Amino acid sequence: MSRRDNGGDWANTNQAAEWLGELHPRVRAFAFHLRMEGKLPEAWDYDETQRPRTALDRQWIYDNWTEWAEAWTKWRARAERRHR
Repeated sequence: MSRRDNGGDWANTNQAAEWLGELHPRVRAFAFHLRMEGKLPEAWDYDETQRPRTALDRQWIYDNWTEWAEAWTKWRARAERRHR
């Protein structure tokens, strides 16, 4: 049984970006960041046996918006500082 069978609303990063109103490359990079840092593990899934390999649980994000938004904001601030 896959984590994606948990009853959430799993979407690829392109669909999630559209839903969030963000650029796809940004959402994909953020999902990669979460995976590498082990943060918000309920929000994302990476599974080599599934397509797409990376998916985000929109239901979890919606239900935990404050936590998601805080992580997103911190990540974006660090990214902007690196690009100055």
